[in-house]
Amino acid sequence: MRKYFTNKVISAVKPSVPKTKIQEKMGDLKKAIMKTKGSKAKLNQTLFELKNKLPLTFKKSTKKTESNKEAYKRIQKDNTKVIGKMFKKTMEKK
Repeated sequence: MRKYFTNKVISAVKPSVPKTKIQEKMGDLKKAIMKTKGSKAKLNQTLFELKNKLPLTFKKSTKKTESNKEAYKRIQKDNTKVIGKMFKKTMEKK
C-alpha cells in the first residue's frame, strides 16, 4: 500500500502563466475565439430549432436573477412559516 502514496512532484503539466505582454494578449485572443465558437454553436442550435419548429433551448430571459441576500430572505420566510405551522399543530393537540 505504501508504494502507491509517494511524494512526487507533478511535472507533466506545465502552468500556462504569461511572461510577456504578447503572451497575455495571445491568451486573451484564445479566450475570445472560444467565446465566439460558443456563441456560434448556440446560434446554430437556435436556428435549427426554429427551422424544425422545436422548442427553443436557449430562451431569452428578462427576469432579474435572485441575489444571495434575496434567496436567504426567501428561505428564512419559508422556514418560519413551516415552523409556525408545526408549532400551531403541537399546541392544538394539547
